[in-house]
Amino acid sequence: MNMKNTMIVCLFLVILTSCGSKTAEMTSEEKISGTDSKTWQAKRETNAAGDKDKLTKGEKNERITFSRNGNVQMGDGSSMMNGQWSLEGTNLKLHFAGENVTENFVVLELDNDMMKLKAGDGSEMTMKPD
Repeated sequence: MNMKNTMIVCLFLVILTSCGSKTAEMTSEEKISGTDSKTWQAKRETNAAGDKDKLTKGEKNERITFSRNGNVQMGDGSSMMNGQWSLEGTNLKLHFAGENVTENFVVLELDNDMMKLKAGDGSEMTMKPD
């Protein structure tokens, strides 16, 4: 291949790669709440020692919905708690209305299909979108 043909091929490759689809990286908040809201369900839990902790029937039925506007709702359908959520770095904070306690978690892993949280007591919970 001569120099002219090599340059044409290189130019073609540059144009081809620059015209490719570019997807904007989602923020962590968008991964948690989606574009409007997103509902998550616990799938796996470990205790502070790292041993598997079996989810109770009640825990399996619970859902937590994060809304993009900062609202959060958690419960099993018959009993629901409402409040606010925020994410500061890897710290996820949940404050439910009427509660004097803010639940704090460290987000260990996060993508569109999985969120792994660590509670203050060292236990961990893996959640999947509903």
